[in-house]
Amino acid sequence: MEKLTFDSLQVGDALPSISHTVKQETFWKYAVGSFDYNPVHCDPDWVSTAQPFGIPQTVAHGMMTWSFMVTVATNWAYPSTATITKITSKFLRPVPAGTTMTCSGIVSEKHVIRPGKHFVVVELKAENQDGDLLGVSQAEIVFPE
Repeated sequence: MEKLTFDSLQVGDALPSISHTVKQETFWKYAVGSFDYNPVHCDPDWVSTAQPFGIPQTVAHGMMTWSFMVTVATNWAYPSTATITKITSKFLRPVPAGTTMTCSGIVSEKHVIRPGKHFVVVELKAENQDGDLLGVSQAEIVFPE
């Protein structure tokens, strides 16, 4: 992969996307790593009756969706020793087991500050297999000189 520089980037540049199909096993593994054993993620029997999101299925942890979106930015920026300095995110809909989530990003802004402090803004999104928007994030990424 070619090393990215601030000067080589253009508004509209697309970042390589990633896709994951999430399953109940994915939720259980994420629960172990995050210590978040909320039954909405981990207890299919309870969720089938309680239906807290109006569906009888467990759903992904919001931070799992976030981590997949942010992976798009880190996979793209970190090989060039760029640094993510700020991330804002919003979760738009639950992600039930069986969803294929595709995360992508695009450079939306370039900010010239001073050498070593120039940064780009990347708009990230997660969509399901039907093209429905699941979450959005915005990351500010500083590129070294």
